[in-house]
Amino acid sequence: MPFYSDPVWFIADASSGLAAALAEAVLDAGQRAVLAAPAPEHLGALAARYPGRVELLALDVTDGASIDAALQAAERRFGRIDVLAASAFQRYLGAVEEGEEAALRGLFEENVFGPVALARRVLPAMRARRAGHVLLLARSAPPAPAGEGFCHAARAALEALAEAMFHEVERFGIGVTLVDPGASEDGAWAPQPARAAAIADYADLAGRQAGAASGAQVDTARAAQAILRAVAAGRGPLRLVLGRAALQRAYDRLRVMKVGFDAWAELAASADPEPAPAAPRRPARRATSAGTGGRTAG
Repeated sequence: MPFYSDPVWFIADASSGLAAALAEAVLDAGQRAVLAAPAPEHLGALAARYPGRVELLALDVTDGASIDAALQAAERRFGRIDVLAASAFQRYLGAVEEGEEAALRGLFEENVFGPVALARRVLPAMRARRAGHVLLLARSAPPAPAGEGFCHAARAALEALAEAMFHEVERFGIGVTLVDPGASEDGAWAPQPARAAAIADYADLAGRQAGAASGAQVDTARAAQAILRAVAAGRGPLRLVLGRAALQRAYDRLRVMKVGFDAWAELAASADPEPAPAAPRRPARRATSAGTGGRTAG
């Protein structure tokens, strides 16, 4: 790793899924890690395998005081945080019309405001050191967002903020990467999604959601190794898509967008301002001969 030979990681929600696999990969590589989770006692067995290199902390990413306390404890333990990994894996299924406001706000708290709050709080120290990396572990983009519109919106918000941060902090030697994984082979890392109250006209969306969930699988251990290699490369990519299926879905989405843009390109161009009328051309002045006092040569 270019910016530190002995990096310190802060991994949120480290008790499940890709974040848990990343925690194990980091420790197995001989690096140090603060592992934070709502119930950190579940990580005791992992910490026992790597004595002296792990700090377990309680963390609720929806609570600013909990975030502050965890980050302060991490810095007291290891002196700094070089790499932050924050997760955004919560799901809420249902059509836009079906969504319940309290559940939607909870989804954005978990998947957008929590990870961004963590990033905002580690950036000042990273800027001071002119080094660091922020990883935002997002849900894989759905092939079609119908029935997962709120998940898609939360992911889009996180992606937009990641892109802004990437361009804002790269001049300070800080990397920002949005990690776009597929689903794990056993599905164990993805919590059972909440579902909105159903409206009969949208009943067919549930089948589409089930089919989409089975199409993009990755091995979490290998995905974690890929993340380590991306971070070790320096500031790394803005977007890191993991797994061939997830990458193919990303390419497919870009192609669909291009087809739509091309189909309406002429109409889009019609909104351009009318070109300004050309200025009338002045008649060319006839040349005068030298020594004639400005008179035209005869």
